[in-house]
Amino acid sequence: MKKLTYLLAFTMFMGLSSCGGSEICNCADTWLEVSKEMKAAGTDAGKFKAIQDKHKEDLAKCEKLGVGKTPEELKKMEVTLKECESFKEMEKMQANP
Repeated sequence: MKKLTYLLAFTMFMGLSSCGGSEICNCADTWLEVSKEMKAAGTDAGKFKAIQDKHKEDLAKCEKLGVGKTPEELKKMEVTLKECESFKEMEKMQANP
């Protein structure tokens, strides 16, 4: 479960770090919601699949936002991400599993 959570977090971080403006916080909100749902699902693979399906479109949108961005643009977006409340909450969740 921990590996799956960290894999999800890493994948989402890569996608979120490429989001822009208010979109980045929307992505962080989705990331946080998915993380909470995954944690609540425990080891139930069926629930994991349902969670992924539920958020499929939003997650795909977040992952695509970084396409074509320069390293400088991505760095600025990462700074913006770290200012989002949902991202801060996710960091706390990871620090206290």
